[in-house]
Amino acid sequence: NQGVLRMWSVLVVLVNQVASFAANDPGWELLATSALEEVPRTCFAAKGLPKCIQGAYFISGPALFEMGGYNFAGLFDGLGKINRFELRGGQKEICYTSAFLKTGTYRAALQTGTATHGVLFEDTTPSRPACPLLDPMCNIAAPNDNNWVSMIVVGGEALLLSDTPTMVKLNTDTLNVTGLKTWADDKKGMLGPPHPTWTSPLHEATVGSAHPLQRPGTQTFVEVMMEMAILPEEKNIVDVYTFDSKHVGLQNRTKIASLRCDNLQYLHSFGVTPNYVVLPFNLMFKMSSLTNPIMVGNFHSSWRGIQLVDLVGNVQIFDTDSFFHAHVINSFENGTGIVLDVCTQHTNAFAKTPMLDIGLFLNKTARDTSTSKAGVRRFHLHLSGPQKGATTSEALLHQPMRSVEFPKINTRFTGLPYCVYYAVEWWHDNASYASMAILKHDICLGTKKYWSRPNTYPGEPFFIEDTSTAAAIEDQGVLVFQALDGIQKHSIFVTLDAETMKELHVVNLAVHVPFTGHGHFIPDIAVE
Repeated sequence: NQGVLRMWSVLVVLVNQVASFAANDPGWELLATSALEEVPRTCFAAKGLPKCIQGAYFISGPALFEMGGYNFAGLFDGLGKINRFELRGGQKEICYTSAFLKTGTYRAALQTGTATHGVLFEDTTPSRPACPLLDPMCNIAAPNDNNWVSMIVVGGEALLLSDTPTMVKLNTDTLNVTGLKTWADDKKGMLGPPHPTWTSPLHEATVGSAHPLQRPGTQTFVEVMMEMAILPEEKNIVDVYTFDSKHVGLQNRTKIASLRCDNLQYLHSFGVTPNYVVLPFNLMFKMSSLTNPIMVGNFHSSWRGIQLVDLVGNVQIFDTDSFFHAHVINSFENGTGIVLDVCTQHTNAFAKTPMLDIGLFLNKTARDTSTSKAGVRRFHLHLSGPQKGATTSEALLHQPMRSVEFPKINTRFTGLPYCVYYAVEWWHDNASYASMAILKHDICLGTKKYWSRPNTYPGEPFFIEDTSTAAAIEDQGVLVFQALDGIQKHSIFVTLDAETMKELHVVNLAVHVPFTGHGHFIPDIAVE
């Protein structure tokens, strides 16, 4: 129909424009180019896939960057699509399926044929229509459920997350969105979605974390929720709460602590150990307009130290030189305190940079000269001994010309002493942002290993443990990730030996997969 033809014409113009920006990094523009095709289940022979690897790997990302003549300017604003890779080691095959996430946000966009209402990282180009005069808060009241960032499983149910209290339910067989996660203690919010009954009066639950963590040795998830004060004389609040990962159906959320703050803190990720929750307070979010809620430009430095919360809600604050972060690698307890390993940087991780803004992302000069680079730093929060109350730190990975982010570890070691993490590295050649690699860093041995291919742009790596032997070691398993082959203009799915970083198998997909967020593996899942 004419609507579809207009969409394709806009897309062709966009591709031609952005390709000129990325000419020296072939195919780079496809990371921010709509992938309109939903791929039915397609299986590929995978002779190199170990027999013990059996399950499904899910990873989502933005895949629709324009709608009805409006282009998303923020990379994270694109409407989400999920990619499922069934890893059938026993059958020596990998099966791929993709589908758009039919969320409330997606359905509203298709129904109206234009950029939908809601909270965005950046305004669209051109600016989307304003809210109606009689409904000035329509963007806050919109579904705001474009949750493609990460996934967890609660009570056997897959939940898609973003930095919001809202969790979206996904049928892992059909890839259909089946609604929002509901809780026994839900109450209606004044403006936004429901939130726990224990939230404070005259406050609105606005922000969460896309990275809840299970407390080691338990089935308990730890999560945070930020409450925005409605009245200026009230404090904002960071709530730390838990829920049961195995509970089926409705359950209550248990609040551990409420930390009152002058500013609305923003925590994309944090750390959890057997006895503590570790919260680096370094960023605040201040919405300048509730009628046109745009996030970029509203994140500001707000250093309040590293807040340590114990099991009963007691809080200790550890000060150190300020830093910004997006992702915590891991945290654990040792003989004298808490260790926190973080991808740190000196610049605001949520500012308008080539990681967030499509225009900068596609401009080679802008991305190559960006100073937004992350290294890896270890902090020791001393709870006892001669340095009790102090914070010491050391650089675990200091490469000023490169950047390392999207870290992953063997999840069996979450919150416990560990040695190995994997991550994406940019500026791998010390010059070009699009020179990318997958890094394996063994902190204990001080060794690094890499996987890379020319003009190939990988997403987040994910470690899947080989549990076929009782004495499984930390890096015994496989590493999986999708990557865009810039020369061939399609994506590949790569399986590496996680110990050696050697290729076990590569699947050539017939389509391109744009930028993706964080993956999740569900073992032993069978899709019919």
